[in-house]
Amino acid sequence: MINPITGRKYVKTWQADTLWPFLEDHYRLLEKDLSEPIIHAHPLFKVLPDIDSLNTWQMRLGDAAYHNYLQDNQPSHLEGIDLVQPHGGFYINKAYRVDGQALLDASVRRWFSKGCYQKEVFDLSELTYDGTSVRYRSLRAKHIVFCQGHTISSNPFFPEIPVSANKGEALIIESKSLPKDVIIGHQVNIVPLGNDRYWVGSTYAWEDETTEPTAAGKQGLLDRLAKSFQGEYRVLDHIAGIRPASKDRRPIIGRSPKSAQVACLAGMGTKGYSLSPYFADMLLDAMFNQKDILPEVNLARFV
Repeated sequence: MINPITGRKYVKTWQADTLWPFLEDHYRLLEKDLSEPIIHAHPLFKVLPDIDSLNTWQMRLGDAAYHNYLQDNQPSHLEGIDLVQPHGGFYINKAYRVDGQALLDASVRRWFSKGCYQKEVFDLSELTYDGTSVRYRSLRAKHIVFCQGHTISSNPFFPEIPVSANKGEALIIESKSLPKDVIIGHQVNIVPLGNDRYWVGSTYAWEDETTEPTAAGKQGLLDRLAKSFQGEYRVLDHIAGIRPASKDRRPIIGRSPKSAQVACLAGMGTKGYSLSPYFADMLLDAMFNQKDILPEVNLARFV
């Protein structure tokens, strides 16, 4: 899910005014290139949990910087469903669902068709480099970019990167009692997937680096869902994954101090779908056109 308004204070996500036009164009171009629907626009109904939240939201309405993202002048209710909403809620514009699996599958098919994809375990010991290029087995290139998630911190080219594993779990449920096109933000986020299926999440765990779902994670999600939605549903699946979280909650991009031909794209945390298009483009611009990298995301801040 991509959401421009986050947190209990309903603030714009960092760099939203820059990121949103870029990501909207980026995913539409990908859809055209891959002939696959990737990004899906949904209104996001954010439930107001208490009076303080209501006051905070009304304050945001008076700020012109938020007018593109907030559409209501008065609290509203999502009618026709058993949603716990004693103080109502409000709608957020420019929220999206990115179908990550469709994006990955279509991309791999395209790369295979062009002969530029190899599925294998990368052996770092076979990477060599000089002042102008890198070589890996029979491949030679001007640059290599490591996109390793939280394992980037074990890469000897980037030993100073403070990226940690943040595990998240989610449920896939089926229900005929939820709106088919509206994302609901409550104790959990409820995101429509089509065919009466919904993604419900998520959890946050810093100590567990496994990708297996846990009984505690499932129960926590069910408890939070019960405080949000009291209609009928059934659980279809329980999934888990790892977020690569940086120490300062900002992406980390740039060249290794060991070689200008070796770079990384890391630390996207919970906002990978909104951050990665813009900052991947920034990294490429720095590598090929000698453009500057925003100091707030530059690897140099940790090296």
